[in-house]
Amino acid sequence: MSFIQLLRKGLKLLLNKKLLYTLFIIFPLLISCGEKKTSTTESSQKAEYENPQFVIQQAKNALGDNVKFAYKGKFNKDSIIEVSAGIELKKPKEWGIKFFLLKSDGNNLSTVYQTPLLNGSFNKCLVQKIKFPMFDYELVYYNSQGYFLGSGGGEVYSYLVNFNEGKTYYAHLVDEPGKPVSLFLSENIDINEIKSFFTSNFKRDYPSVKVVNKDIVLKY
Repeated sequence: MSFIQLLRKGLKLLLNKKLLYTLFIIFPLLISCGEKKTSTTESSQKAEYENPQFVIQQAKNALGDNVKFAYKGKFNKDSIIEVSAGIELKKPKEWGIKFFLLKSDGNNLSTVYQTPLLNGSFNKCLVQKIKFPMFDYELVYYNSQGYFLGSGGGEVYSYLVNFNEGKTYYAHLVDEPGKPVSLFLSENIDINEIKSFFTSNFKRDYPSVKVVNKDIVLKY
């Protein structure tokens, strides 16, 4: 091999080494910049969801203007942004409330679970996130309070929505004139702490309440 050929080969090897060295330096920087940009975007998005007004608006964008509440929280074992929300329907053949679990798919929220249409109203009700020791996520608690009660008695609807397991625990108190106050608990309540939660809540206002095995449907 001539001197010129050796020189060319040496220069080629040198250039290849310099190129590899340059790539070795630049490539991690490119990855780091990409990760930093993604991390910054996620942090910014999480910060926005700390604003209750922003959460409500995002829920309305996903479900419509009849959203009555929306809370950011941890409602199952995922780590992405989650929002629980509720809507109320007042149509001739559709009357009641529904609960939704929404998750962030980037810039928006999308529905991943919804309850069936349930008896109740979000007017004058109590609705909030609640954490039980046996779960590593939050549930949504609803109580219609005095909305369906009058001077002649009435009823109270109460729910615990477990989005992670796709369960809605149901308690229904009925106060009829001349009859004992009764409380029905849904059959899917298989945790004693959940039963105690419902019964103790109602016994504060109705100490003599009796748990019954069959739900009562009032005729208005």
